[in-house]
Amino acid sequence: MNDIARKFEAKPAVRAEEPLSIGIIGPPGGGKTKSALILAKGMQAVRGGDIIVGDTEGGRSRKYAEEIPFKLCEIEPPCQSTAFLDFIKQQVPLNPAAIIIDSMSDEHEGEGGYLEWHDEMVPKMGGNEWAAWAKPKAARKRLITALLHIKVPLIFTFRAREKTKQNPDARSARDKIVNIGWQPVAPLEIVHTLDLTCILPPRANGVPVWKSDKVGEDFIIKLPNYLAPYIKEGAALSEDMGRAFATWARGGAIAKPAHGAPAPAPAHAENSTPLSQAGAGNLSVEDMGRESAQRGEAVFKAFYRDRTPAEKQRLNAIGDELRGLMPENAA
Repeated sequence: MNDIARKFEAKPAVRAEEPLSIGIIGPPGGGKTKSALILAKGMQAVRGGDIIVGDTEGGRSRKYAEEIPFKLCEIEPPCQSTAFLDFIKQQVPLNPAAIIIDSMSDEHEGEGGYLEWHDEMVPKMGGNEWAAWAKPKAARKRLITALLHIKVPLIFTFRAREKTKQNPDARSARDKIVNIGWQPVAPLEIVHTLDLTCILPPRANGVPVWKSDKVGEDFIIKLPNYLAPYIKEGAALSEDMGRAFATWARGGAIAKPAHGAPAPAPAHAENSTPLSQAGAGNLSVEDMGRESAQRGEAVFKAFYRDRTPAEKQRLNAIGDELRGLMPENAA
C-alpha cells in the first residue's frame, strides 16, 4: 500500500491564543507559592475560572486560601511524570484561570519520582542501569510534549539549592571553588521548556531576580522579548503582571515596555550559543559539556568542535554519560 502524501499549506502567521508556562525557582522562604497564586489571581481577572493548585507538599499551599481563593488537589506519591500529566489534562477541560503545580521538583526527586522510578526499575531490568531509564524517560518526554500544547496558563514552582563548581583552571586556591548560584531541583529539559523563569532568593518577598552575574543563575533565568514589556525590575510578581501575561496569551496587544523593564534574558534554545561561549568560564569543561549535551546533539557538537585537544580528551572520558543526556537519545 502506498502512503498518501500529507499536504501542508503555509499561511501568514497571526497572533492568537498561545500556551503560557511560568517557572518560579527558589529555596524555602522566597515566596514561591504565594507569588504563583498572585500571578494566577491576575490571570483570573482576564480569563475567569478557578485557580487550581496541584500540591505535592501535603497541602501546604492551603495556608494562603483565605487571601486568594483556589481549588486544591493533593498529588500523592508516586510522583511520576504520568501523575503530573494526568492531573493537568484533567483540569484543562474546566478552563481554569491557571493551573499551578507546587512543587514540580517532586517530579524529579520526590517519592516515586524520576530518580526513584529509575531505581525501582533496575532490578526489573536485570540490573541494567541504562535500560532502567527507559520508562521514566519516555514518561517525562510525553509530559514535556504535552506542556507545549496546553493553552491554559501553567505556573510551576521549583525548589532550589545553592551550588558550587570546581574550577580546574583556577590560579589560586581561593578561586578553586566557585558559587554558581541557586539551581532548580529539576532537569533542564523541563525548565527550558517554559516561557518565563525567574529566581526568588531567600526572603525575597516575591521580588524575583531577572539578571545575575552567577553563571548558573544566568543560565536558568529566562525572560523573552515577548514578555519583557510586562516586567518591572525590582518589583514583586503581581496581579498586574498576571493580567498582562494572560492578555498576551489570549492574543492581546503587546504593551509598550514598562519603565524599568529589564533587558530580555538570552534564550537558551537548542541553536543558541554554547554555554562555553556565554560566560561560563567558571565551570569545568565536563560541566559545560553536560549542560551543552542536555540542550541537544547539535549544540554539543558545536561546543566540542571549539575545544582544545586536552579538553576533548576529558570530554571523551565521559562520552557515554554525555550521550545519555542528549534529548535525542531519550527512550
